[in-house]
Amino acid sequence: MYLYTTMKDKLIKLGLTEREANAYIALSNFKETTATEIAKITKEHRTNIYDSLNGLIKKGLITYTIRNNIKFYKLANPDRLIDFIKEKETIAKTILPELKNKLASTEDKPFIEVYEGPEGFKSILFLILRVKKTIYAIGASEEWYKRFPIHIEQYMRDRKTKDIHAKLLYVKGTKPIKSPLNEIKFLPTEFTHPSTIAIFGDYVVTFMWTDPLVATLTKSKQLANSFIKYFEVLWKIAKK
Repeated sequence: MYLYTTMKDKLIKLGLTEREANAYIALSNFKETTATEIAKITKEHRTNIYDSLNGLIKKGLITYTIRNNIKFYKLANPDRLIDFIKEKETIAKTILPELKNKLASTEDKPFIEVYEGPEGFKSILFLILRVKKTIYAIGASEEWYKRFPIHIEQYMRDRKTKDIHAKLLYVKGTKPIKSPLNEIKFLPTEFTHPSTIAIFGDYVVTFMWTDPLVATLTKSKQLANSFIKYFEVLWKIAKK
């Protein structure tokens, strides 16, 4: 059941509806089969199953043949999932120039954004990879081990590929994320607080370890520079 749920969640993240994901997984158990059999497995009404199967056909993820006036469905080559995502990427690239032109006039203006939950944290972590600047963190926390929304080892590999280094200030007694990319020092326990502040490029982000997770992202060169100065003061008093 755990494998099923994991696969279903991943298919939904790839862009399938919940019913399409259920039908796709059910169909993976057969070389080919009918809508009636899929309906039995998914416990969906046949009308809904036909809608789901037609949706999968339009996405190019399944095919069918007709024998004796009966449709037999089967999975297309699973590599088609990659093609499906690449097509979305191609479509996204066609609208990027227009969107970037519209945003160009406001790019240099300071702004503040609020992100919630693991997906919000992911958005900021991916932004760090795009900016490709050194990360300065104050109050780095063990919470990253518990609630990091991306596989840590994979994220560290991505950072290594982009040569993104970090100077991290943990509070004494906390467990750091060790990596050749990370330079680590420890602050006294008096600096303990339920958040992590990170500065990278012109951005300052505060990750708050609340429930739900909340982060505020500010883009301001002036603010980032002032936080870097604050970081440098703390770095001098911190211990290795």
